[in-house]
Amino acid sequence: MGRTGGSVNNRRTSKMRRAYLFRNLAPAELEPFLKTARYRSYSPNEVVIAEEETGDDLFLILSGSVRVIKGRSEEYEQVIGMLREGEFFGEMALIDRMPRSASVYAHEPLKLAIFSHADLRSIFERNPAIGLKVVTAFAEVLSQRLRSTNDKLKTLLFLERTF
Repeated sequence: MGRTGGSVNNRRTSKMRRAYLFRNLAPAELEPFLKTARYRSYSPNEVVIAEEETGDDLFLILSGSVRVIKGRSEEYEQVIGMLREGEFFGEMALIDRMPRSASVYAHEPLKLAIFSHADLRSIFERNPAIGLKVVTAFAEVLSQRLRSTNDKLKTLLFLERTF
């Protein structure tokens, strides 16, 4: 492999190693994820996933950021979240196999590592210890997101009672 390919792989490995999802993995434990990941780049405002579409991929942001949007129209965009390097999205479809609950757009130049449900399941079945570490990190992030959503809902309910 040439120097450029090795350099790109080293950067990807380094970014994946720092991601919260993989933070507790030893270098050898990260290897199956590096081997199965697909990589893709997006331009600003390009759609990564669309609300209501089916999908079974998990996306890890290697660089850039995304806007998570609910109910976009031509004149209005309701941003419900921003995600940055090291964060992931697409997890709900992995868990419940339902259509996407929101759209995700590249906010700036974006590089993603993409993992299919089948590949993740295969990794976890072959090595349950790796699966436990990743699923624990996954659950921690989902818990944090739920707490944040609850706080926002509490604020909205307070404002509704105020007016």
